[in-house]
Amino acid sequence: MWPATRLFRRTVDGAEVEADLDRAGRAGFRLAVIGRSVALGVVGLYYGYVLHWPSSLYALLGVSAFVALGLIPLTLLGTHHERIWHRYALFTADLAVFGAYMALLPLSSGDDVPQNLSFMRGIALVFIIIAASFLTLSPALVLWTGAFAVAALWAATGWIMAGMERVITWSDLPPAPTREEFFAVVLNPDFFALQSRVMDSVVILAVTGIAALAVHRARDVVRARAAAEHQRNRVQRLFGQYVPEQVAAALIASGETLAPQTRQASVLFADIKDFTRLAESLAPADLISLLNRFFDAAAALVAEHGGVVINFVGDAMIIAFNAPLPATDHAARAVAAARALLNLAHAREFDGQKLALRIGVASGPVAAGSVGGAGRQTYTIYGDTVNLAQRLQVMTKDLATDCLICDATRAAAGGSGHGIIANGTLPVRGREQPVAVFALAPAVAAA
Repeated sequence: MWPATRLFRRTVDGAEVEADLDRAGRAGFRLAVIGRSVALGVVGLYYGYVLHWPSSLYALLGVSAFVALGLIPLTLLGTHHERIWHRYALFTADLAVFGAYMALLPLSSGDDVPQNLSFMRGIALVFIIIAASFLTLSPALVLWTGAFAVAALWAATGWIMAGMERVITWSDLPPAPTREEFFAVVLNPDFFALQSRVMDSVVILAVTGIAALAVHRARDVVRARAAAEHQRNRVQRLFGQYVPEQVAAALIASGETLAPQTRQASVLFADIKDFTRLAESLAPADLISLLNRFFDAAAALVAEHGGVVINFVGDAMIIAFNAPLPATDHAARAVAAARALLNLAHAREFDGQKLALRIGVASGPVAAGSVGGAGRQTYTIYGDTVNLAQRLQVMTKDLATDCLICDATRAAAGGSGHGIIANGTLPVRGREQPVAVFALAPAVAAA
């Protein structure tokens, strides 16, 4: 495939995958909104139960307003107006409310309890918001949520400290403090655990960093699976009509590339004898039916021997071994497949017609790969080895035999055994040097 075509297909396929990821992100955001609302609703009910009146009412009203704020995007999602900035806006608003809750909401409606003790109510609420951001499948949004959570935490911390005349922290503890010294610091109304806020920030950033990495990895896995599925579909499009499903599956599983390459292979060129006469005696529909039945049976035999039908050309078949399906013993497989095809034609009738084949087999380097434009491609093979196989098939008529193979195939298939008979060194049309050719023994071929 030409580089420009590869770029075009990557762009199209990549756009489709990114569109799928975007749709998944939208669905995930919708789920995040619902999940966040349910979780906060449970928290509100808990506070309403454990707090005294009227603090319980305030907690229920506050959480209800918080939940309602998050439900607004659901109406936007329903009208397909939801945008990425809406997601950032929601999580930013949630975290801003969290910061205000920590900094401003009184701990008691009955007296002035120091606001620095608000962190005793627990910072765990922020993790509900952070966890919801994971569902958007956006690493950037997850990192933003974590960073803004830390910013909201320190904004609340700074606001509270600004209103304190004196700040006592863990650093005010002496080394190895006694029980009395520890309680004197920790239970002091001016105690503010700054070091704990630092640890909270580290934990939040670590959690969101790991989560963002996991989301990024998940997106890469989706892209990789999409690329593999695209390759799978491509192989099935190229070979699904030429080879059985199990052969196409083996080709996919082998990971063989369909990019243009040169490799050693064996090529089998098979042609039906006297096809012109046969075509004149049959109606077109009957002729096509006959060819389909024969080619179907022949392709199954080829697959059993590890070959791939590269193309059908009229009444002929071009078959390759070790291109693209790997086969180190490709020459022996090609010879065995040639015998099997001859036996098939000898033993069976197709739509009431007896067929005979002429076969040429050659081994050597071939150029193989998928060619064509973006809209239509095919896998094919080129080179002198392909031409030689076709020339040998033509020569069978002059030598009164059914199958000829070249010396390279004979040598690779096991020398002079396997019922192979020497036919001498003969000139071949289109080649400067004569070629040593060999025939399959008629008795073996007809067995």
